[in-house]
Amino acid sequence: MRDGRRRALRWVALLVLAGLAPGCGQRSVTLYEKVTGSPSYGRVLEATTRTRDVTDGLETLFILSATWLSTAWVNAFAEEYSNIYYLDPKRREATITLWRGESQETVRFFVALYVPDERGNDLEKPGTLWSLRLVRSDERDFAPVYVRKASMRPEEISRFFPYSGTWYRAYEVAFPKEAGEASAPAVAGEPRFKLVLSGVQGRAVLSWE
Repeated sequence: MRDGRRRALRWVALLVLAGLAPGCGQRSVTLYEKVTGSPSYGRVLEATTRTRDVTDGLETLFILSATWLSTAWVNAFAEEYSNIYYLDPKRREATITLWRGESQETVRFFVALYVPDERGNDLEKPGTLWSLRLVRSDERDFAPVYVRKASMRPEEISRFFPYSGTWYRAYEVAFPKEAGEASAPAVAGEPRFKLVLSGVQGRAVLSWE
């Protein structure tokens, strides 16, 4: 009799666990999504990022990747950043204001550069041999307002700009606001502006419509 009651209780416990499992699984998935972020940031990042490999035969001379920190990117980043760090509305608004403010005053890019000899990876230095320009649709070019090392921590760079690997150096670059203003009505297929990096190793051109 006692064995029968034990078996019955065991079956009840199994049924209860089976009933709870889907709910627990759903909660786990929801928490996981909040920590890792949603796919929307990845889609916006892909749409605003360009990459160019400059080679000599099989030899890689350098690799340039850049993300245009457009309004669409700032909005997606702010949402992603808030989800990852569980920011309350006040702190979230502060984050948005910080990033959006600079992006409204200048044309900003996150730039990742790989050079086999890291001594030549010095875009932020006054004596660099690299020339970095933003060329508008009317072919007028602009020098950067600033080039500086990325302000994010390495772990954040890996999370928000995963194309910037271990051997890359990450920079934040800003150009005058007028560099991003259309000089003429937009033409389908024509780039809005081009980011051009030139040096003794060669030239890389990234364009955005």
